[in-house]
Parts: sequence; structure tokens; C-alpha cells
Amino acid sequence: MSHKSLYFRCIAWAAVALPLVSCATPQHGTQHDKVGVCQECFDAVRAARTEHPASGPNQNEVINTYECPCCKSEMSIYIQNGVHMVKCAGCAADGVAWDKCKPVDHQK
Repeated sequence: MSHKSLYFRCIAWAAVALPLVSCATPQHGTQHDKVGVCQECFDAVRAARTEHPASGPNQNEVINTYECPCCKSEMSIYIQNGVHMVKCAGCAADGVAWDKCKPVDHQK
């Protein structure tokens, strides 16, 4: 087998393998782009994923709204476009997707 033929085979395998590897790369956020929320908000949105699974990407539903005991402000757990979200005036005022949350020590 010539070196030229081996070279072209390697290029062909790389062209096939690269898209397969990139599809397998996790799409979830890293720790660097996560939003710190209080433990109560973190636990509530995590539990909602188990207790109220989303039925599909078009689902929009408010699961629960109550006063967050950590932040002493209104908190909502909801599904927006099939993604579980938490919104809390104390720590997640704009709403945060479950996979972008990380628990932090939050004292008010």
C-alpha cells in the first residue's frame, strides 16, 4: 500500500468520524455557565423533573408557586417549552433552566 493511499484513507476516516464525535459531545452547560440559586430553588426544580416530567417540547405549565423560605420571595417552578425552570425574585429573577442551576449558600 502506498503512502499516498494510506494518507487519503486517514483523511476519509477523519471526515466520517469527526461528525460522529461532535454529535456525542454533551450539550449541557459547564459549571462555568451555571447560575447559583439557593438550595430550596435547586431542590424544587430537581424534584419537579421527577414528579412532573415534561410531555414534550411544546409543554408550558406552572407546576407550583410559593414563597421561597431561603429568599423570602415568590418562587415558581414551571415548564417552558418542555424545559423545567425555576424563577425566584431572590436568586433567579429571570428564570433559569434546571440544567443551568447550581446550589449555592444563599443567606438573606
